[in-house]
Amino acid sequence: MDFQKHHYIIGIDLGTTNSAVSYVDVASLANEASKRTSKNENRNLIKVFNVPQLTGYGEFTRVQVLPSFLYIPGEYDISKDALKHPWKKREDLFVGCFARDHGSKIPSRLVSSAKSWLCNPNADRKAKILPWGSEGFEKISPVIATSEYLLHIKNAWNHFVKDEDQFLENQMVILTVPASFNEEARELTLEAVKAAGFGAAVTLLEEPLAAFYSWLMNHEKDWQDHVKPEDLILVCDVGGGTTDLSLISLKESEGSPKFERIAVGDHLILGGDNIDLALARVVESKFRTISGLTSEKWKTLCHRCREAKEKILETGETAVRITIKGEGRSLISGTLSADLDRTDVEGKLLEEFFPFIEPDQNIDIDEGKIINEFGLPFEKEPAITRHIISFLEKHRIDVLKNLSKAPMPDVILFNGGTLKPDMVQQRIREAIGKWFKASSADFPEVLENKAPELAVGIGASYYGLVKMGQGVRVGSGSPRSYYIGVSIKDEKDPKAVCIVERGLDEGSKIHLPDIKYEVRANEPVAFHVYSSSYRSGDRPGELIPVDGSFSILAPLQTIIRFGKTSQRKTIPVTIAAEYTEMGTLSMYCQSDISAHKWKLEFQLRDEEKGIASTETEIYDEDLIMEACHKICEVFAESDSHDGLRTIARTVEEIVGRKKSNWPLSFLRKIADSLMTIENTRKFSPEHEARWLNLTGFCMRPGFGDTFDNERAIQLWKIYLSGLNFEKSFQPRLEWWIFIRRIAAGFNAGQQRQFFQD
Repeated sequence: MDFQKHHYIIGIDLGTTNSAVSYVDVASLANEASKRTSKNENRNLIKVFNVPQLTGYGEFTRVQVLPSFLYIPGEYDISKDALKHPWKKREDLFVGCFARDHGSKIPSRLVSSAKSWLCNPNADRKAKILPWGSEGFEKISPVIATSEYLLHIKNAWNHFVKDEDQFLENQMVILTVPASFNEEARELTLEAVKAAGFGAAVTLLEEPLAAFYSWLMNHEKDWQDHVKPEDLILVCDVGGGTTDLSLISLKESEGSPKFERIAVGDHLILGGDNIDLALARVVESKFRTISGLTSEKWKTLCHRCREAKEKILETGETAVRITIKGEGRSLISGTLSADLDRTDVEGKLLEEFFPFIEPDQNIDIDEGKIINEFGLPFEKEPAITRHIISFLEKHRIDVLKNLSKAPMPDVILFNGGTLKPDMVQQRIREAIGKWFKASSADFPEVLENKAPELAVGIGASYYGLVKMGQGVRVGSGSPRSYYIGVSIKDEKDPKAVCIVERGLDEGSKIHLPDIKYEVRANEPVAFHVYSSSYRSGDRPGELIPVDGSFSILAPLQTIIRFGKTSQRKTIPVTIAAEYTEMGTLSMYCQSDISAHKWKLEFQLRDEEKGIASTETEIYDEDLIMEACHKICEVFAESDSHDGLRTIARTVEEIVGRKKSNWPLSFLRKIADSLMTIENTRKFSPEHEARWLNLTGFCMRPGFGDTFDNERAIQLWKIYLSGLNFEKSFQPRLEWWIFIRRIAAGFNAGQQRQFFQD
C-alpha cells in the first residue's frame, strides 16, 4: 500500500463494549524527523481522537471512547431536536454514551454486542435481527449495526478535519478484529466497512497483536529490560463480549532478537457480558418477589449490574443499590431493590470465572454452547482460567518447537476491561503458576498496560508506522491454517487439503501445481472450507483427514464459467491462494487445459435459505483482460465509429453473456479500464457519448463494491471537468444519464451540487 498518498494513519479499535480511535499525522513526519530526539519518539506521534457523541439530551461531547451501543428511538421516545448531530444523518438512530445510558432504561430498543453477533454462525448476520427478541419496529442487522459505529467515527473525523483531502475515507485505516475471528467474520466486518463508506485502504489487524504493539510503542528503547530472548509472552485480552488469546515468542534471529506470534486461540464468546448475567442472577435472587422478571426488566437488570460491577471494582465502593421500577398501576408496589456488594462480585469472579485449576484436574473443555437471554451462543464453560490453561496446553508442541520448553508464559500482557482489576490479573498469574507447579517467585511477570481501553486503538496506529518501516515489528501472518474439502474416489471419510499454513505472511501467494483436482464447470458448485487455529506442521498441499481439530467455514459457492457454449463439463484444475495485505483470504482455481483462472468468493449466508452469494458467477481472468483490452483498443482509435457503436455487443460476445447479466466484479473491471482512457472522450462527440454511456452502465448505482469510494473520487474529478462536446445533443443527453447512474455513490454535498447545476 502506498502510504505517501495518505495524510493520516487512523487506528480503530472496534470493540464489543467500547470503540476507540487514534491517529498519526503522516504528512508531518518529514518535518518532525529532524526535530525528534525524545526517547519514545513514535509514542509522541500517535494521538487519541476523542470521539464527539451524544452524552445527554441535546448534549454533544468529545469522549475518549465511543460505547458500542446503538439506540433505535420510538416515535414519541425522544425529541428529534435532542438528537441533532453536527453532521447530517440518514436516520434518527444514534450510537455512543447516550445510546448506552438511555437504552439501559428501554433495552428493547438497544443494540449491543454487535461484534459478537458477527461471529455467530447460527444467525443470518445480514438479517434484521437486532435488538434480539424485540418486536413492533424495524430492526437492523449485525452488519449494519457495526457499520453504524464506523459511520459515526467517519462522520466525527470528517467534521473534525473539515478538509475533504483529509476525510477518513481518503486515509490509511487499520481496523482491529479478534485474532480468533474466522474468515466469515472478517468478510462481514469488511462489508460493514464498505457500508460505512470507508475507502479501499483498510487493513485488518488482530486485537491481541495491536495491544502488544501498543506496549512496544511505549518501550521501543527499553523493551529488553522487560523481556529477553527465549521468553514466551501471553497476550490475554478479555473484553465485554470475547476472550482472545495469543502467544508471542522472542527469539534470536540472524544475530538480533525478533518477536514472532506462534499461536492464537479459538473464538470464545466469553467476557464481561457473561459476568454481568451471572451477577444479575445473584441480584434477582435477592428480590422479594415470587414472579420472575419480564424480558425487558431482565435486560435492564443486566445493564444495572454492569454499572454496579464497574463502580465496585474501579472506584472501591463496597455495595451498590440496584432498583428496577414497577410498571403501570404497580409503579410503586412493583419496584424491586437489592444490593450488589463487593463480596458478591469478588465471589463470582474468583469462583466461577477465574478459579484455580489443580494440576491433576482434567482440562478438557465442554465445547457446547449456551444460548443466553440475549440470543448469543455463550461458552458452556465459564471459567476463563480453564480456557487459558487449555489454550497453553494445546500449543505445548508449538512452544516446544520454537523455544524448547514448557508452555508456561514468562510474561503476560493483560488487555480488555474485564482484566483491568489487579485482583483479576493476580488471580490469572497464580492460576497459571499453580498449574505448572511453579514457585510464586517464578510466576509470570505482568507487562504494564495503563490504558487497556485505548491500547488496541493506539497499537493499530503504531502498526501503521511499522508498515512504513518505523518501530519494532512482530512477525505474525495468518492466525490460522486453511483447508479446502476434497472427495476422493472409493473413500468415504472426508478429506481436506491444506491451502494456507498457519503463520503465512501477509501478501504471500500459494500455488500447488503438483496436486490435480477436477471441478464441474457451468453449474453451481460449493467448496467446503475449513480452518484451524492450533494444528501445527500442516504444509500447503498435504491431504489430511477432517477431524475435531478443524472448524468448518461457510462454503465457497459460485458458478465457474468455461467455454462459450456453457456446456456442463468437468475440467482439471490446480488450486492457488493468497493471504492478502488486508488480512483476508483469496482462493483461485487455475485450469490445466487452458489459461483460465477463477477467483472463489465466500458465501456468507446460510445456503439452505437459498440466498445467492454476492457474485452469482465469475469470469476467467484472461477473458476479463481480453474484454478490457478490446475496449481500450476501440476507444484509442480516433476514427473507430463502427467499433464504438458495437463495443457493448463485442464485449458480450467475448464473455458469452448479455450485459444485463454481467456480475458486479466484471462491471467494475470494465469501469476501471474506461477511467484509465477517459482522455479519449476528446476525440469526437461519439467517443464521448459512448464513453459516458458504458462507464455509467458499469458504475451504476455508484456503490456496492469495496473500491467504489476510490472510483467516486476519480468520477468527481471527471464531473468537475465537464463535457468536451457540450453543443452536441448525444453527449449532452448521455452526460445526465451518466450522472443519474453514479449519483448515489457521492456524498450529500456533491449531490446538492448536481441539483444546483
